[in-house]
Amino acid sequence: MSAPPPANQASLQDDLEIRGLLADMLDAVARGDADAWARCWTPDGVWEIPGYGRLVGAEAVARFAELRGQYELCVQSLLSGRADVDGNTATGRWYFREVQRASPGAGTDLLGCYDDEYRRTNSTVNGGWRFARRRFWVLYRGSITLDGTAYPPPPPRPGSGDVGALSDRGGC
Repeated sequence: MSAPPPANQASLQDDLEIRGLLADMLDAVARGDADAWARCWTPDGVWEIPGYGRLVGAEAVARFAELRGQYELCVQSLLSGRADVDGNTATGRWYFREVQRASPGAGTDLLGCYDDEYRRTNSTVNGGWRFARRRFWVLYRGSITLDGTAYPPPPPRPGSGDVGALSDRGGC
């Protein structure tokens, strides 16, 4: 019989739920859905962004997320990461890549890292996990040629509960 995991190691269920939160946030970014993005945060959540400072509260996060509208394409890919859980709180570190395009041909390639703090809420979506704090680290930013055709993002995924989705599950 193997030893139980360390107390701070995320259970498989917690890990899946936190990864679900990340997936919902990535989807909201790709679709430019500021409301869905804001639902991924606790009401008092803090987002620290180099060059922009500290945003406090889900409403401030949503207002910042509206800047996504300046891009015709903005897609993030989660590269690697992990979460450590301690009861109803957790921490995580995630590396990602973001490709942005504001106009045909002119793109930006961004590599970054998020140090996260999560809090379990009463929501039933993603086990209730929400971002309580995110600290963003820029690791690389450079130009990339994106001279192909950019298409509109898809509607909310079925089951997300967002406007236009096929169920009332509630999304992030």
